[in-house]
Amino acid sequence: MSDRIIRILAKNGVHSVEAVKHAYPLRLLRMHGIGVLRFRKIEMAFFPEQCFEPDFAPPSIRFAQDSALNGRLPLVTVRTLARAGIKTPEQLREAYPHKLLKIHTIGARTLREIERVFFPGQRFPLKEDR
Repeated sequence: MSDRIIRILAKNGVHSVEAVKHAYPLRLLRMHGIGVLRFRKIEMAFFPEQCFEPDFAPPSIRFAQDSALNGRLPLVTVRTLARAGIKTPEQLREAYPHKLLKIHTIGARTLREIERVFFPGQRFPLKEDR
């Protein structure tokens, strides 16, 4: 087992083989710094005959629910727009640029990303550009 895994276990109060066996499987999976890959390495070292499969599986693609903008813009931008009621390209075009700039977390960099994807060749002049 790698030194990194040993340090992570120690930070989480696991200092012996018995403690690893006691923490297996759910407590190990919940530890900060132990993902599936490190969990499998611990499992191979201490439990070679076992292969624990968690009941949950994280979604392979993160997305904002009910937004047609998923995959076209960064997730944080899509979520910000969705909170502001903008979930379709048509709504985005209607909001460009003034309503977009009134949204608290949308600044020049985010606006430029939106322009690059939805308004190629357009560039709304901002104070930072002057």
